[in-house]
Amino acid sequence: MKRASQQGFAYIAAIVFLLVLAAFALAALRLQTAQQATVDGSVLGMRAEQAARAGLEWALYQIRDSKAQSCTAIATRTLNDFVTDTGFKVTVTCTARTYNEGLDYNGGTPQAQKKNVFELTATACNGTGASCPDAGSVTARDYVERKRSVSLCGIEGNASDC
Repeated sequence: MKRASQQGFAYIAAIVFLLVLAAFALAALRLQTAQQATVDGSVLGMRAEQAARAGLEWALYQIRDSKAQSCTAIATRTLNDFVTDTGFKVTVTCTARTYNEGLDYNGGTPQAQKKNVFELTATACNGTGASCPDAGSVTARDYVERKRSVSLCGIEGNASDC
């Protein structure tokens, strides 16, 4: 009886080895792609954060520069100037409340000192709409939105802080 020779085992081992190497290469490629997307999202988030901060700085300057210290220069305003520099639109909103503070020495009527408390909010986004937040662009892959808020208190009439 003649024994059949065994051949071809090396070919099967080589194919399995190549398949394992290809799987490792594919896993490394997917990991690199995911990592790059994470870095891109982080960079866009930081740019949006800085654009919102710049919007707040602009609004604070508008309030400080106006002699009346009111929200009339701001109200709700979209700053499109930032689009060319940063790629982000910034919408700034301002609300003001006036409080009478202090009583006279007999505990009677309030003194003439009025305090204005301004609440400023800046929202930066890279959507395609007219203002931020942009509901139409929320589902876009690279849409980023950041919001920052600040409160400012000023004494009416003398432009000083509370």
